[in-house]
Amino acid sequence: MTDPHSLAARAVTALERTTGVLPEFGLCLWDGSSAGPRTPAVVLPSPRAWRRLLHRPGRLAAARAFIAGEMAIEGDLTELLHSAVPLALAATPGALARRLPRAVAGAAELLSLAVRAGALGRTPPRPRREVRRHLRGLDAVRHHYDAGNGLYEVILGPTMAYSCAYWPVSTGGTATLDRAQREKLDLICRRLRLRPGMRLLDIGCGWGALLSHATEHYGVRAVGVTPAREQAAYVAARLTREGLSDRAEVRCCGYQDVADGPYDAIASVEVTQHLGRREFSAYGSRLHHLLAPGGRVLAHDVHVTPEGLPWRRDPVILRYVFPELNLRLLSENVRCLETAGLEVEQVHDLRPHFAHTFRAWLANLEAGWDNAVEHVGEERARSWRLFLALGAVGWERGWIGATHTVATRRDHPQKR
Repeated sequence: MTDPHSLAARAVTALERTTGVLPEFGLCLWDGSSAGPRTPAVVLPSPRAWRRLLHRPGRLAAARAFIAGEMAIEGDLTELLHSAVPLALAATPGALARRLPRAVAGAAELLSLAVRAGALGRTPPRPRREVRRHLRGLDAVRHHYDAGNGLYEVILGPTMAYSCAYWPVSTGGTATLDRAQREKLDLICRRLRLRPGMRLLDIGCGWGALLSHATEHYGVRAVGVTPAREQAAYVAARLTREGLSDRAEVRCCGYQDVADGPYDAIASVEVTQHLGRREFSAYGSRLHHLLAPGGRVLAHDVHVTPEGLPWRRDPVILRYVFPELNLRLLSENVRCLETAGLEVEQVHDLRPHFAHTFRAWLANLEAGWDNAVEHVGEERARSWRLFLALGAVGWERGWIGATHTVATRRDHPQKR
């Protein structure tokens, strides 16, 4: 039974008084006291995390404590993040301002407890892996995708496909990640109506999963582009190993540098989230220019939903995983294609599939934890664990969406 006078119990009470919300997770402190559910629970093995949170309350401080190893989680990380959402919403400046007297009293009590517990002192330094300046363009892309192929091999599994997998209804959601990724690759090829001899451009080709699949199973001649050097080297070696290098190639460049169009089909997989405002405004026109008349483009996009707009510029993701992440509304992505003169034919929702995908990636990382740490170190591995858990929560709560948008270039008036 929890001692109501213990440090953990009094901290939970003060936090409830500050926010008006009783935490739905447990708290275990360095003095051996605990309060709330046994799992999921936040474990603080020393006062360092409390000290960090007092200095700068909020999600970023909590993330820093987790990434630095000053905070551990007992139980399922995604379950804890789900249970922390009401508290996070109640702790926003606007919400606290609406209950200002009680919030101030609660915060003062937390400070008083920290003094008596010896939790005050100099704020711990930021984790070494934190991005301290705003990276843009190629620097931001390379920070993310050149994190180390070894890390991605642990997370992504055999297909090395880094986008939303597709779990067919026929499997009841029980297919392996590998099968679901191959289903996704085949779905893209079918929606592009690929046939032998067609030219395919794969923008943001990742580690070559679609290049390999489309060339081997649909007989296309394919070009993949990625500005990430480690990815390009991996894809080149993959195509050679699979005997496909005579029909497919990879170029280490941006799609803006492709000058040998037109292509019969274009796959643009999770590209728009990396584009700044100026690049995005020219993106649709560039696709139109590279596509042959009658050709099809499939844009596999991640977008933010109206409910997710408050979380669009998440400081945790921007400082540790995606230094430049520009999620737009679905309507903006569709309008970009239409404004460029492409006729949008189909928009397919993938959100439930991406929630499942992030769960599978997180499970892979946790199962291969020692291997991941060996490749990239503890801090980066922890930042990715947090990113994947946050992503799973975002998809499951409907804050983020994903779609396949299929469009055609038509250079003649339609018959009526």
